[in-house]
Amino acid sequence: MEKKRYHIVIASIVFAASTWIFVNFKDEYTVVKHVPVVLENMKEGKALKYPIPKNINIRFRGSGWSLVGLYLSPDVKYFIDLSSIVSEDFIITSRDLLEHIKLPFSFQPLDIKPDTLVLALDDYGEKRVWVFTNIMVRYKDGYGQVGPVRIMPESVAIGGSKSLISPITLLPTVYKKFEDLNTPIDMNIPLEEPMNYSIDLLTKVVRLQIDVQPFAEKTFTGIPITATGTPPNREIIFTPPKMDIIVRGGIQQLTKLTNDDFQASVSYQSLIQDSIESIVPQVVVPGEVKIINRTPAEFKFIIRKRL
Repeated sequence: MEKKRYHIVIASIVFAASTWIFVNFKDEYTVVKHVPVVLENMKEGKALKYPIPKNINIRFRGSGWSLVGLYLSPDVKYFIDLSSIVSEDFIITSRDLLEHIKLPFSFQPLDIKPDTLVLALDDYGEKRVWVFTNIMVRYKDGYGQVGPVRIMPESVAIGGSKSLISPITLLPTVYKKFEDLNTPIDMNIPLEEPMNYSIDLLTKVVRLQIDVQPFAEKTFTGIPITATGTPPNREIIFTPPKMDIIVRGGIQQLTKLTNDDFQASVSYQSLIQDSIESIVPQVVVPGEVKIINRTPAEFKFIIRKRL
């Protein structure tokens, strides 16, 4: 008996829901749909002179049933025939909507955004532009980036109207976020697709590489101090003559470094100022290696004639 009641309850709920949907879907509603723009019959060697959006927004009014059919239909597109378009401007307005779109159901398009499209053709051209990464990286504690971020290829070709692509010099990748990164990255990443038909990406994907290593510290002792620009008849005596540094970097990177990879120097011109009694050398270190400590921090010096 309880099992039969269970089925009755389910059937009642389904019947009530179906009745509610049937009654309410007979009413009229207003919705906004993103409709793809399809360009047809582009002339060879030509491109659009003005940016045309890849999607337009159309506000429709109709019964609930017809609007459901609208969203389920894959054929609702906004077609633009370019066969008769030339270099002079040709304007399409919202009044021309029904000439460019085929509606499979009986409902009323109310308005369109943008409500005006300006069409004209220009000579097609191509150029290469630099790629830059649109990424955010957060590393896991104790890990970090070693060396530069690499993009291959570093530049890609784009095509389109010569007047539109002329000022373009950079092209971003899609935005991507990396959290708690503790391993190297070697992956393909798409370029950001334009929202309009102003340019055509001839390369869609580039390769992203980031070397990630556990970080460590290492001490390098006996780095000599030199004075740049010293005249041939002068010599500089530093006290002490060498320095020690502690650096932080990737473990694999640190194991390959020697004292020869570090240069500590000062300018001779900075030493001959009357008020200078001690000097802080400038230390050049390999990329992505950070100095944690240097000993000593300052150096005394003597300038004398070379014997």
